[in-house]
Amino acid sequence: MAEKVELVEEVKTLSDKVVELGRDSLYMGLGVVSVVQENVQGLVKRGKDYRHTLIERGEKMAKDNKGRVNELVEMPQTMAKDTVKKASDTFEKYSEQVLTRVHVPTSDQIEAMTKKVHSVERKLDKVIKENAAAQ
Repeated sequence: MAEKVELVEEVKTLSDKVVELGRDSLYMGLGVVSVVQENVQGLVKRGKDYRHTLIERGEKMAKDNKGRVNELVEMPQTMAKDTVKKASDTFEKYSEQVLTRVHVPTSDQIEAMTKKVHSVERKLDKVIKENAAAQ
């Protein structure tokens, strides 16, 4: 019987140790959650402060270097505009030469011919009316 009592006591101490280990694990988990929560709150606060600092620095830098920023932006824009104008002028020149070589009239020549045709048409209508009135 003494063996049963010792066995029961060993089981109780073992179960007490398991319960104590479970309780300690629970408290350790809660402690970890608390530490993580504090760290996350600290990180969020530092992030907001850091964001604010970066914005202030960026605004100051933009204000201090406004002329340099404009210069850096305008120079490539000017170069691009000049390049486009040169390319456009060159294209017009060579396309006009090609059209002239293959005897295709330009829009100015077509307009001039259209005006002449209208002039001849009006004169012809006038002559037709005069002949009709003479008969």
